[in-house]
Amino acid sequence: MPSDNFNEQGQINNKTPLKSMEGKVQLPDFDTLRRMSKHDPAGLEHLRQTLCQQVIDGAPQRAQRRLSGLMFQIDAKRSLAKDNLQACESISHMMNESLTRMQLLLKDLRTMQSTCMALSETSLPSTPDATTCGAHKTSAKIIPFTRNTEALSQR
Repeated sequence: MPSDNFNEQGQINNKTPLKSMEGKVQLPDFDTLRRMSKHDPAGLEHLRQTLCQQVIDGAPQRAQRRLSGLMFQIDAKRSLAKDNLQACESISHMMNESLTRMQLLLKDLRTMQSTCMALSETSLPSTPDATTCGAHKTSAKIIPFTRNTEALSQR
């Protein structure tokens, strides 16, 4: 059944506004996405790739390579899955592993922070005088260097 957004074949009509005034592709409403999944899966996949690439391109330069790599991993998980549910579970597991790694890193950072704070609170031996730039004051007798001319002449 055709609607304002779809023709008789279930494909999205050209009058459906997918681009914003800035020329960026917009995420359609849920009903449009649902119809696309049933009637135009290739169009939905193209939309997904376009939106993902738009996010990557809009990210800071230093993050773009990492985001592209992550997108590659996600695409690989999707292609290896036998169905969409398995793909979703696999990607969810990947996100959970990443979250667990970040939590462990935060825990390690907190441990290091508390160790540093404990060390900074312990009393240290007397601090060096600021005028000596950290050097300890010591005295030494300077012995003049004399040249032994006899040893040089025997060579």
